[in-house]
Parts: sequence; structure tokens; C-alpha cells
Amino acid sequence: MMANNSRVVCGIAVVLALGAVAGCAHSDGAIAPVAGVLAGSSSAGPDLFVADTGVETAPRLHSEADWSFNTDDQAALAEFSSAVVSGKVVAVERSYVDDNGLVVTAYSVRVEKVYKGEDIPDVISVTLPGGSVALGEYIAALDTLGLYEMKFGSKDPELLPTAGMEAVPDQDPRSMDPSTLVTENWGVNPASESTIAEIRPDSWVFYLVTDDDVYYGAGFDHALSYLKNGRVYSLNAESEGSPVSEDELLGR
Repeated sequence: MMANNSRVVCGIAVVLALGAVAGCAHSDGAIAPVAGVLAGSSSAGPDLFVADTGVETAPRLHSEADWSFNTDDQAALAEFSSAVVSGKVVAVERSYVDDNGLVVTAYSVRVEKVYKGEDIPDVISVTLPGGSVALGEYIAALDTLGLYEMKFGSKDPELLPTAGMEAVPDQDPRSMDPSTLVTENWGVNPASESTIAEIRPDSWVFYLVTDDDVYYGAGFDHALSYLKNGRVYSLNAESEGSPVSEDELLGR
């Protein structure tokens, strides 16, 4: 597992260590993949897998991190990552709460090209920030992690983790319907129908770190880019190193 001194700031005050984000653990038990469809084909690229992970029901969150490198520089991000691959999502495995109390989603990705890394299988599981889980599951995870008071104690509407809860900041979340969805949108969902329709990527590019053959997004909400016409584009408008050529990712 990779450790670093980075942090994420959610809303205005929640500070979480990103080192653990890179090594978030899967819970036990087999989870059936989320059903999806293929986006309509176009001259801009092949069909891509689309599935509703619920993230677009919530406003997009933004992170501020004290990284040792510039996460807006794709070359620097590739150097930091232990693996960089392009590929296509073939299934959404599940969303769950990671060790920092963040909602993340695991995707099955069919690898098309390896820019960095060794012994990478043809299909890998990639975990990226964002997704939806039931409030009951969310609270249970926060209790286990000892993070409940940090998440809900302030009752600050800006810190509540789902768009459906800001109207009731004074209500005890434990008294609410446990099936209420808790949603976090970090803008890195490769199964997003609206994102695919807007940018029409040829395929996705994933910047990854590994832990026991499980792959996690490096650079948190900078972990996903897209490939189009031989060039790699960042999803972050402020990215200083976008686009880059595939050769640059290969270190040529």
C-alpha cells in the first residue's frame, strides 16, 4: 500500500488522508455487477459502456490535496502512478464506503494498452472515487471507522454527503429512512452517459496504484482521463499538461 501526506477537503472542512484512499479495502462477499448498456456509436469513437451509478444526482465535489507533484500535469501523474492503462469499462461491480468514509465505485475494465506497469491482466477491477450507497450502509461504515461525528456532527449543510439531505440538517441521520441514497460525485465516473455523450472518447485512461493486485485511482479525482485520436485529455479543465500524446505516457 502506498502512503503519502496528501489530504482531501470535502465541502469546507472535512479533511481525509488520501494515502488510505489509495488502499481502500473491499468488503467481503460477492457483489453482482450493475447492469449497463452501450452508448450509441458515433464517428468520434466506438461504443462505450453506460451505467447509472447515481453520481449525477449530486453536485460535483472538488478536492484540494497537498501532493508532492502537480496532479494537473498528466506526465507527472503518470510518473507517480504504478500503472497507467487505457481500456473500456465492461461492468460496474459495486459502490461502497472506503477506509476514509468516502463513497467509491469499483469498475471492471478491459485493458487495451499498457503505458506503464507489468503483469497487468486483460480485465482488472479499478476503484475510483464517487458513487451511491444506502444511508444504513453508510452509517454502519462510519460507525466502524469512528468517523460518524466528523461527517454528521457539525450539521453543516455544506458537509452533508448527499443532495437529498441538505433540507434536513437538524434531523438525526439515524432516524432517517436507511434506504436513502448517500451520493458523492467527484466527476470521474467512466460509465456516465452524459460525460460520454459530451466528450465521445475512444477509450478511457486510468492512472493507478496497486495493492495486492487490486487497482485504485492515483491522484484521487485526477485518476481518470480519456483517449481521443491518439491524444490523452484530462477531465479537469485546469489541467496544465492536457492533452498529451500516447508516446508521452510511454515515456518516449
